[in-house]
Amino acid sequence: MPLPKLSPLQSRLAASLAASCMLLVLYFAFSSSHFAYAAELDSISPEDHNHERIQHGPILEIGLEELELRDEDYEAEFIGYDRGIIGRAAASTDPVALLNNRPALTNVPQGTTLSYMFSNESLWNSSTAVEGIQLPSTITRRTWSRNTIYAEAADNITLVDGESNDEGPGDLRLMSRQTSSQSNRTLWVTVSVCLQPESNDTSLGVAPQMSLYLSQSSSNTHPGPSGDASLQQMITLDGGWGMMEINATDNVYIGVSAPNVTGFTGPYSASIAASVNQPYHYYNDQETNLHLVDSDAQSALFITNNLTMEDANSTAYKSWMSMSPPFVLFANNQSVPSITGVQKSYCGLKNLATLPQSGGMQMGMTTSGLGNHPKQQFYMDALQKSTTYMAVVALPANTTTSSGVVGGGGEVWRATNFATLKDDNCAVIYNLSFCDQSSYSVPGNTNTFPNATALAAFYDNATQAQYSYFEKVLAQIPCETTSSAQYSLTKTCNDCSSAYKDWLCSVMIPRCTDFDSTDSWLQPRNMGQAFPNGTMLSPALVATANQSAPMNASRNAAIDTTVQPGPYKEVLPCDDLCFGIVQSCPSVMGFSCPMVGQIGFNTSYGERPNGSPEQAGQITCNFPGAAYFLAATGTRGAAPTVLVFLIATILGAILL
Repeated sequence: MPLPKLSPLQSRLAASLAASCMLLVLYFAFSSSHFAYAAELDSISPEDHNHERIQHGPILEIGLEELELRDEDYEAEFIGYDRGIIGRAAASTDPVALLNNRPALTNVPQGTTLSYMFSNESLWNSSTAVEGIQLPSTITRRTWSRNTIYAEAADNITLVDGESNDEGPGDLRLMSRQTSSQSNRTLWVTVSVCLQPESNDTSLGVAPQMSLYLSQSSSNTHPGPSGDASLQQMITLDGGWGMMEINATDNVYIGVSAPNVTGFTGPYSASIAASVNQPYHYYNDQETNLHLVDSDAQSALFITNNLTMEDANSTAYKSWMSMSPPFVLFANNQSVPSITGVQKSYCGLKNLATLPQSGGMQMGMTTSGLGNHPKQQFYMDALQKSTTYMAVVALPANTTTSSGVVGGGGEVWRATNFATLKDDNCAVIYNLSFCDQSSYSVPGNTNTFPNATALAAFYDNATQAQYSYFEKVLAQIPCETTSSAQYSLTKTCNDCSSAYKDWLCSVMIPRCTDFDSTDSWLQPRNMGQAFPNGTMLSPALVATANQSAPMNASRNAAIDTTVQPGPYKEVLPCDDLCFGIVQSCPSVMGFSCPMVGQIGFNTSYGERPNGSPEQAGQITCNFPGAAYFLAATGTRGAAPTVLVFLIATILGAILL
């Protein structure tokens, strides 16, 4: 087909258009960045010219725990591509993702439920978890109460029994391996309430507890009060803490619900966590791990359980004694219920406990107490007289960072109640040099001994001076000799000196309590003297005391003349301390003890608890290391019988 002929005007127009197109092509070709900078790249690989995007791309420099989910997400638009191909941004209604041992700290408004999800990826992530506070030996976490922590057991809820073998309770850190299989894995979900709504109306008490919901169903990704009950489990928190353990196989959906209550203002604040290692927040309801040693009108002394039972030469023993005290102590006046409702939550106690105040707590490691094993000691002062308190010991979260740390939410033990004394003439002393096991309240007077340190030195020095006389007598006994020449086949001079020291410290340093205490095992002392504030007992009581030397004076005259405590009541030394000397020392030393029912026994010695409800947990007689409600304090059955004492005395005489 022949080409059409163009007029001269059309020919010029076509030539101009062609030239313009050529110029545009050349312009775009040489102005393109791909051409302009290609020669400046020093490629890592001949095949890769995009490495600079990798090297210099945006880097996330914050911890995962600092990420927050936003209501609005960036949604890129790509022309020609469907959203289903690109993927979608998380919707604002999606559950918040929880990562292993990384808590979510959030406010939960009244009447709302917050939703979380622990993904299948996190469930099976085998990355190494960061351990929390490293202790010299394991503190066993016992199994928890099924009644107070769990809802009714559902098919996919497993209640782990901590009694794993004959050696005692199982270590909670081992439970994940013990209960998980290739098809499922143990997951602990915990909630710890840090703050709760408040009310100005004291008659309303404390705000109701929050609720925790769990679901493993993709049909119930937002478990809560309105969810399908057949597809979820629920527990109500107790004391601001709750835990559920589940054998998970896939995504686990979590709901934390706050009730809508009338008369209370403000939201709940809670820490929510999930862990495949062990509970992130933990409450031990099996034991207190805190024992009241004694109290006076302004202070109280506590000890923990023995932290190791190994001997003094062991690494664990030495490590415990040399480390900084790991536990913390919280306390609250029971008439000011600020921690009621959060007493099982570490963050709740930390936020709301009123004690200790700044400078009102002294802590240290000690072997004082039964067994002479390492334990932690707490001395709390600035208390109010005649007041009942609640004290709670806890192992805090890791001091550097709690997020991402196994057990980083802290561990709380069951509370201990205690009361301060009414009178000011008893004072707690502790950390004595010679009588190192004598830590309790003793007769005192702030007018003559303004501080407890000086009072402790008075008692300790006087006792050590008396002990020096005993050492001179014991030095006359042939202790370093053949076994056949020794005074006993079973006892040594070391046994004798130890028994005598225990007895002497208990006798020279009497245990003191309020004069108006009505416990039947107490002995009134120094009734004829004025109290430190100058007041006297009634004339009738003074007249009665004048008829009895034990009631009108202290056991040691120096107490009345130097300390001048005024009237008080004494917890008498245990009779088995005296009997221990008879058993352990040579009969030639002439030790003897009054027997029950004999004249002088009731005003000189007391007996161990008899097993009655009245005496349960009480210190009915004083002995080294005594503490209230400590099971190892023993009962009256532990005291030697008269026959044993007679046999010991006869054997000692024969061997001499």
